[in-house]
Amino acid sequence: MPLQIKIHKKDKRSIKLKKEKNQKSSKSTPFRERNIIFVLITILILTLLLGSLTYKEVQRERYYLWELARSEGLNIAFSIQTLGPRFILNENALKEILVLLKKEGVSYIDICNDKGLILISTEEERWNNAIQISNPGRINFINTRDKKGNRVLQVIKPFNLDISRQLDIWKVLPLRNSYLVVGINLEGYYARLNQTRRRIMLNYGIIMVLVLLGIYVIFKLQETYIVKKTLNEMKDYTAKLLETMDNAVVSIDNNGIIKTFNRKSEEIFGKQKEEVLNKECQKVLNLRVEGECILKKCLLENRNVDQEISLEEEGLKRKILDVSTSFLTDESGKRTGLVAVIRDVTEIKNLNDEIARNKRLAALGKLSAGIAHEIRNPLSSIRGLAQFVSDSFSRDDERREDLNTIIQEVDRLNNLVVQVLDYAKVKKLNITSFSLKNLINDVVELFKQEITNKQIKFDIKLSPDISLIQADKDQIRQILMNIIINAIQAIPEKGEIKIKAEKDFIRENPAIKLVVEDNGIGIAAQDLNQIFDPFFSTKEQGSGLGLSIVYKLIEGHQGEIKVESKEGKGTKFIIILPRKRRK
Repeated sequence: MPLQIKIHKKDKRSIKLKKEKNQKSSKSTPFRERNIIFVLITILILTLLLGSLTYKEVQRERYYLWELARSEGLNIAFSIQTLGPRFILNENALKEILVLLKKEGVSYIDICNDKGLILISTEEERWNNAIQISNPGRINFINTRDKKGNRVLQVIKPFNLDISRQLDIWKVLPLRNSYLVVGINLEGYYARLNQTRRRIMLNYGIIMVLVLLGIYVIFKLQETYIVKKTLNEMKDYTAKLLETMDNAVVSIDNNGIIKTFNRKSEEIFGKQKEEVLNKECQKVLNLRVEGECILKKCLLENRNVDQEISLEEEGLKRKILDVSTSFLTDESGKRTGLVAVIRDVTEIKNLNDEIARNKRLAALGKLSAGIAHEIRNPLSSIRGLAQFVSDSFSRDDERREDLNTIIQEVDRLNNLVVQVLDYAKVKKLNITSFSLKNLINDVVELFKQEITNKQIKFDIKLSPDISLIQADKDQIRQILMNIIINAIQAIPEKGEIKIKAEKDFIRENPAIKLVVEDNGIGIAAQDLNQIFDPFFSTKEQGSGLGLSIVYKLIEGHQGEIKVESKEGKGTKFIIILPRKRRK
């Protein structure tokens, strides 16, 4: 149940993180819509502004060309009038002057009376034609067309000569109250105007394109920044998610090179990320099945696995790992590597074994107690009868020795029955406060005096800050003596027993960790899971109840006991006892 709750909380936290990520994504959508609206408004305003500027520029150019045409017409008219009577001697002289002043861009030069009748012109077909004078006595500017259909600006200016004497021309033309008419061909001006208009529109068009291109570049840069930022956030999010996962995550490419190795992987394999990244999994990960790394095996066989593997590596505790793999693919579906999710199920397995052991011990305890009660009465009868028969024989009778053997074996069986009953009996704890340090020293001194047939050295390292412990002193003494007796029996002739005690914690409560380690014959791997079972013993004369009683006593103190052993190298018992027993 605790494991299920833990996973549930992890799932809730992951869902919360995903919700926050979705909220960020939903917030970015309105932001993008606002950007599009802003761009459209900017384009509209820019179009109106550039359109207005273009129109004003064209109108200004139009006005400038119009003024230029009028100035040119007036200059010609003033030039003719300035010549005066000194040059205008007769009709022919006037004609020559008009023809001389008719330059390129001037369609015609006329002289008309105040009625608009053309009296003389550089173009013979215009003679005797009439033009309209809108404002008599003033300079007039009239737009019209010539015979070729060209647009012409007529500059009509009063033509008054200061004549003090009568000229020959006077006889022919009534020059008084007459008008000079200069026809300025506007086609060249309109061509220039169109050219200027195209140039202005092209310039503003280029400006418009550059501005739009600038806006586009800005938004592309902004989008690139946002995408890069989002990718970095996703990368950080994924990295944090991997680092906070309660399972190890290891990924490799198609060549078996490790690319991902999270914090839990470091904890499980006892290796730093820098030691394994970009290295072949076969060389750095001890996940071997049939001599080959299981991850590389999955790539070679092109299949996923979901199985348990025992991890045994020097310097690390034996671990049982649940390995689940899946292939990595790119957008086209091509395989790019493999990812493995690895879960350390050692504690779960140990817990399941402990639960099974407790059930088995409880069943064996009840069965043993029942059998022991049934055996005690017949044993008492056998012993009493054997004792009675033995007493009836003389002391020299050989049969008396055989009966004594029967009595000794009955006593041994009776002692075993007492142990069985002692194991099955629920003992009430007599909790007192005492010094565990002093108790350990007393027990060790006792064994030092009794051991005479072996050379065994005791190495005791007790932390100085270990003070009092609340427990049943007699039961703790029994635990120590059983463990040390096993250590002594495991050492053939010469060896060492190390005893270490230090502060620790059990279920977040203060505790004392007691370690008893020997360098004896060790325990076979297949026997480790059974050493706490009643009646299991690897010794010829062992009852198999010693460690079972130890386990039960430690369990009664709400403590824990673990064993580590390698055959031929020794055994280590680790006992953790709470300093204060919880009610």
